[in-house]
Amino acid sequence: MDLPPPEPQTAIPRLLRRALLVSFALYVTLGLPDGVFGTVWPSLRDDFGRTDSSFGLLIAFSAVGYTCSSIGAGHLTQRYGSGVVFRNASFAAVFGLGLLSVAPTWWTAMIGILILGAGWGLCDASVNAWVALTQGPREMGLLHAAYGVGALLGPLLATPFIANGNLWRGPFMVICGIGVVLVGVIATAREGFDTAPVSGEVAGSPAPARGSRKLLGLLIVWFSIYVGIEVTVGLWSFTLMTESRDYSDVKAAALVTGFWCGLTLGRFLLAGFGNRFSPERVLAATIGVTALGVVFFWADPAGVGAYALPCIGLSLASMFPLVMGRTAVYLGEARAARAVGYQIAASSVGFVILPAFVGVLADHHGVGVALPVAFTATCVLALLWLLIQLQLTRSTHPESA
Repeated sequence: MDLPPPEPQTAIPRLLRRALLVSFALYVTLGLPDGVFGTVWPSLRDDFGRTDSSFGLLIAFSAVGYTCSSIGAGHLTQRYGSGVVFRNASFAAVFGLGLLSVAPTWWTAMIGILILGAGWGLCDASVNAWVALTQGPREMGLLHAAYGVGALLGPLLATPFIANGNLWRGPFMVICGIGVVLVGVIATAREGFDTAPVSGEVAGSPAPARGSRKLLGLLIVWFSIYVGIEVTVGLWSFTLMTESRDYSDVKAAALVTGFWCGLTLGRFLLAGFGNRFSPERVLAATIGVTALGVVFFWADPAGVGAYALPCIGLSLASMFPLVMGRTAVYLGEARAARAVGYQIAASSVGFVILPAFVGVLADHHGVGVALPVAFTATCVLALLWLLIQLQLTRSTHPESA
């Protein structure tokens, strides 16, 4: 009996590469709105007759959609597969963008943002889980760098529309059009997303930790604290420099841009060199550098403390993608998809809570309180990382506990 010819060895890697390129493109596209919102907010606010306090409502609607969808992402992925979840999640995000761009009322816009947040949360969780299971630090770094590129390009896309008549809907329409094309492309790459890891297991993965529930709890809190630090430094630095340290708007904006450039550059460096170093050692070193950078910014020696911002961004850059990439190693492949969803949801909680906490304290103690809060949170992050490593040691070498 004649047997069919064997499938070429390059078929699976080719499917994976195509799916990975599609993921990068979508992450750039989904990073664009985050960069656009800050630029178009005054125009959007005035168009609907709102006040600046309504910006918190916008963030809340986005965070609710993001958190709820990311919690369920792992369950949906295990039931329907990464390809189906990613395709429908990207469609939801694009639909939310479209609704936002044509919204006739404020509350219609909020529904669009809720749907956009839900689609983005589902995309984020499902794609991070897929990359963690099928790729390595290089690809995880590129994925998050792609988002950073989108966030950096967002203000550049929005500026011409705002400068020529406060047309805040324009950039969202452009992003929606790009998203429609990508949704069609994603449908053709579905097989790549549903492809299992080539080796059948995550490279370098030990047996799943026996104390995995406790370990997952530590990781969830770690992600929440990390994102809180990143957003607190990124969002409050401009106000701190202009209101507490007499920086000009232009100089403060340049330094904040340096922070985000450092964050994006660091993720490209992770993509280029991430496979050469131990992730655990890199994480320990970067947490230490972040703490030193925040202290330098806080102490402000000779009035140059704010120049630490690019360094802080650079040191923060690798943390999220590295730990996300190690989830399957620490908890096992079977638990990875659900765990990533919980971690992504925890990230959105940190995004809201820590910066808001700084805002409450700033009303009573001044905006300078942002830096001691960021330093304290970085110390907590270091302690959590130590506890995670101790838990792994006890689980894999119980005789040493």
